[in-house]
Amino acid sequence: MSNGIGRNDPCWCHSGKKYKKCHLDRDKKLPIDRADLEKHGKQREKICLASELQDGLCSGSIINAHTISKSGSLKAISEGGHVMGTKPSFAQLIKSNGKLTLSKVGINQASTFTGFCSYHDKELFSPLEDSPITLSDEQLFLLAYRSLSRELYAKQETTKTAEFLRQSDRGQNIVGQIFIQNNANAYGFGIDLALKELRSIKAQMDEMLINRDFSSMNHCVIELASLPKVLVSASTQPEFDFNGNRLQSFGDPHQMMSHIIFNSISYDERGCFVFSWLDDSGDICSKFIDSLINIGEQDISNALVRFCYSFAENTWASPAW
Repeated sequence: MSNGIGRNDPCWCHSGKKYKKCHLDRDKKLPIDRADLEKHGKQREKICLASELQDGLCSGSIINAHTISKSGSLKAISEGGHVMGTKPSFAQLIKSNGKLTLSKVGINQASTFTGFCSYHDKELFSPLEDSPITLSDEQLFLLAYRSLSRELYAKQETTKTAEFLRQSDRGQNIVGQIFIQNNANAYGFGIDLALKELRSIKAQMDEMLINRDFSSMNHCVIELASLPKVLVSASTQPEFDFNGNRLQSFGDPHQMMSHIIFNSISYDERGCFVFSWLDDSGDICSKFIDSLINIGEQDISNALVRFCYSFAENTWASPAW
C-alpha cells in the first residue's frame, strides 16, 4: 500500500484490524490453494435454530435434519433409495469447471442440514411427519418454518465464505488485493442485508409458533393431480414476476425485501406446490402469485420446475424424470 499508512494504523481494507495484523506483507504470503478451498467447503456449523423458542428443551444433539420429508416425499420419488440433485463442493466445482451438475444422492443425505437438534426436529415437525397431510394451517406453517430455518442457516454459513474471500488475496499484488477486497465487501454487504431480513422473518415466525397463531402467514396451494417428480424446499426474494416484470430491487439497506417461501411435497400418490409469505410481504407476493396463475393451467407446471431450478439448489427430482 502507499507509504502513508503506518503499521499501527487501521488497515485500508476496513477489516477493523491494524495494518500490521492484516495486509502488511500480504503479497508475500502463500496464495490460497485447493486444499484451503476443500477445507473451507467441508466446514459446517451445528446449531439448533429452535433454541430461539427458549423452551429449554434442546437435546444438544444436532442431527442432519431433512427439509423435505424423507419418508413422506423423497422416498416416493426415489429409485434404489436415491434422488437426483446437487451437493455442491469446491472439489466438484473444480472437477466440472465451475458448473453445477446433477448426481444421484441417497435420500438419507438429500435436503439435510445441521440446523436442528434431535428433539426439536422430531417434536416440532411431528404434525408433518406423523400425521396425514390435510394442508391444515399448522402443517402449511411448519413447511414454511422449516424452509425459512434452512435458508437462514445457509445464509449464516455464507458469512464464512465472505471472510474466506477476504483472505483469498494472499500472494496478490496491491491491485489484485484491492479488487478482491472490493468484491468481498460487496458480497458481505449483500449477505448482511439478507441476514437482517431473514432473522426478522424467523423472529416473527417463532412468535407465531409459540402462540400457536398462524393467521399472519399466507399461502397459495397448487394441488397436483399426480405425484410430483420434483421436490423443493426454499425461500427467495422475488425480483421479477413470471412475466418478467420487476417487483422489487436488491441492495437498498433502508428497504426490506419481500420474501416468499416455497415447497413441493408428495402425499397420497399426489402432491402440491405451496407458496407462503407473511402479511407484510403481501403486496409483492400477491403480484408474483397472480402472474403465475395467469400463465394458464397448462403451463404452470413447467413454470414451477424452471422456478425451482433457477432459485433453489435444494431441489430434488426423480432419477427417471
